[in-house]
Amino acid sequence: MRVARETRALALPGAMIALAMVLGATSASAGPRDATIEQLRALASDSSPESVRVLVNDGIGAPLRVGDALSYRFESTRPGYLTAIHVDTYGATTLLFPRSEVEAGRLGGDQPLLLPDPDDSFTLQVQPPVGRDVVYAIVTDTPLRRRDLGIESLDLVVAFEPDRAPALVRRLRSVLGARPPGGFRVAHVVQQVDGREGVQYRSADIVGFFGERTRSIRPSKLDLQVQFETDSASLDEDARRNVDEFARALLDPKLRDLRFKVAGHTDDRGSESHNLGLSRRRASSVRRHLVEQGGIDPARLEIEAHGEKDPLLSEDSDYARRMNRRVEFMPVR
Repeated sequence: MRVARETRALALPGAMIALAMVLGATSASAGPRDATIEQLRALASDSSPESVRVLVNDGIGAPLRVGDALSYRFESTRPGYLTAIHVDTYGATTLLFPRSEVEAGRLGGDQPLLLPDPDDSFTLQVQPPVGRDVVYAIVTDTPLRRRDLGIESLDLVVAFEPDRAPALVRRLRSVLGARPPGGFRVAHVVQQVDGREGVQYRSADIVGFFGERTRSIRPSKLDLQVQFETDSASLDEDARRNVDEFARALLDPKLRDLRFKVAGHTDDRGSESHNLGLSRRRASSVRRHLVEQGGIDPARLEIEAHGEKDPLLSEDSDYARRMNRRVEFMPVR
C-alpha cells in the first residue's frame, strides 16, 4: 500500500505508507517470513481472550486490488495501547504502532483507532506485491514504547527487511512475557490482495516498484504469477498479457539501465531434479517472450532455476502451490 501525503507518496514493501499487505497462513519452516508469523501466532496464544478486532476498509472483507484506497480500524473492549505489525508475502514487516508519541496509539471502549485518522495528512493505497497480507494488533494495558523494542527511529512507521523481522517479534514476545499475566490482548486479520483488472501488475506499477526512490524499504524482487499449469512451461494468453506489461516496464526510462534475473519456480509436486529443469524452462519461456515479443535486449535478462526449494508460501494448500508456480524478477546490482 502507499501512503500519499497530499501529492507525495511514501512506499513500504507492498503497500503501507506504502503499507504493504500480503500475509498468509504458514506451517513450520526455516524461512524468515514463516518465523515471523510463527512468533506472532505464539504471542497470540499467550494473550488474554478479551476482544480486540482489526477491520480492513470497514470490515467489508472483499479482496483488495492494487490501486484501491485502504483503511484500518482497530477496536478493543478494554482501554489500552496499540502495537500493530504488518507482514507481507515476502516477510517484509512494518511496525505501524507504537508511534514515537505513544499516546497516538491509545484506544478502547468507544474509542477505536483509525489508520489513517481523519486528521492525518496522508492516505493509504494498495500497492504491489499481490498475495495475502497479515496485520496483528496487540493491545497492552500500559504503553509499549519503541525503545523497549530497540527502535530509535522517529519515522511515522518503521520497516524491517524479512531477515530482520523475526528478531523484532522475538524481542516483542520477550518484553510482553515479562509483564503481568493478562496484560495484553491480540487479534489479527488476513487480507487477500489481487492485481488490477485483467493483469497482475500494470507496467506503471512495476516501474514504480523498482524505479521509485523512497525513504522506505522494498523487497529486492517482484514475483510475476505467471500461472503455469502443473508440469507446463507454456505461456497462455493471460500469462502473455502479464509478461507484456513487464516488457513495457523494462522499456521505461526509469528502468532501462537495470538488468534482471528471471528466476523460475515450481510447486512441490514431482521430483527435485524434474522440478529444477521445469523451473529453468519456465524462466526461459518468459525470457524468450520478453526478447522476441517485447523487444528487450537479451543481455539484460539472466536465467536462474530454483525448482521447488524457495516456495513463496509454505502452507500445504492448492492456493500456495499456485502461488509457488511463478517467475521472479530481481534487479542485478
